[in-house]
Amino acid sequence: MNDINIKFYEDLKRQRNVKKITLEEIGEYTKINIKYLDALENGDFSALPNVYSRLFLRSYCDYIGADYKKVLDEYEIYTVGDRVKTNIEKLSDEKVEADSSLKKSNPDTKISKSAQNYKELIIAATVIAIIIILFIILNVFS
Repeated sequence: MNDINIKFYEDLKRQRNVKKITLEEIGEYTKINIKYLDALENGDFSALPNVYSRLFLRSYCDYIGADYKKVLDEYEIYTVGDRVKTNIEKLSDEKVEADSSLKKSNPDTKISKSAQNYKELIIAATVIAIIIILFIILNVFS
C-alpha cells in the first residue's frame, strides 16, 4: 500500500496473487462464498452482506497473512470517509488510561500476582468456612 492510488482491496488481491493463493482455497478454509471474496477484492462492498463485511475482511486477511487491523481501518475510511473508533476500542483505551493512572498513583502498593491470588483464595476459603459453620449451627438448633 505504498502507492496512494492503490486501494486497500487491490493490494489484498495483489498480496494473494503473490502468495499464489486461490479464492477457492480461501473460500474452502473460511467458508465464505467465492462471489463475496471476489466482490471484496474488487471493492464491491455493496454486494457483501453488510453485517459480515468486517468479518469477511478479517478472515481473508488472516488467511493471506495481511495485517487485518490496518485493512479494517482502511476499509472504514473507504466506506465511511473517516476512521471512527468502535465502542470496544474506546472502552479498551479508557481501561488502559485508568490502569496507567493507577500504576502512577500507587507505586508503593505493588502486590505480586501470586500474593494477590493467595489473598483472594484466603478470602474465598474464609467465606466458605463461615457459610458451613452457619449451616451447621442452624441444623443443630432446628
